[in-house]
Amino acid sequence: MTDPISVLRDWLTAAVGEALPEQPTSPALDSLEDTLNVRVPDDLRRYVRVIGPYLTRAEHGLFFGMSALPLDSGWGGELVQASADWPPVEAVDPPGTLRPVPFDPAWVLLAHDHGGAYLAADLRPGPAGQVGQIISCGPRETRRLQLAVSLTEFLTDLLWHAARGTVQVEREAGRLDVWFTDPEVTHPIDLCLQRGAAALRRS
Repeated sequence: MTDPISVLRDWLTAAVGEALPEQPTSPALDSLEDTLNVRVPDDLRRYVRVIGPYLTRAEHGLFFGMSALPLDSGWGGELVQASADWPPVEAVDPPGTLRPVPFDPAWVLLAHDHGGAYLAADLRPGPAGQVGQIISCGPRETRRLQLAVSLTEFLTDLLWHAARGTVQVEREAGRLDVWFTDPEVTHPIDLCLQRGAAALRRS
């Protein structure tokens, strides 16, 4: 089985033109686990060690065009204070996968669209969800989505779209960008809001 994080590291290496050594540990994730009493899945920990630090050197649009965020932008950053003004959640798709709260410090923010929409790894899911599931959040929408049950699944789906030609991958000028080839599809969360939470998943 293809390891999506290794593939993305190869893409990123080609884009920036230099070797990207793996980080041996992740003190930030250790602190998150201890502070919030949550479990960090192995694939999220590996993402942070292998490519996470390098994705935030530039505005790499790896997440279907959404830009990667540093690890501490959510639970340890200013967003915690800003989230106090986020509107109440009106719906969760699929039902029960997320807890219907505007924000939780146990959401590890992975990417954003610079306009109030975020992708996050959810470490405190709802009763029908899974630890580490990839969700949407932010002040822009009152509907929360489970886009994938894990980071591995989300990134594997992204590779599937690239192989199928529904997204294009650009590795040049020091940047890595992944875009939908359909000009009518500009944003992964908007796509899922229109077609359902599973719209990005392999069919």
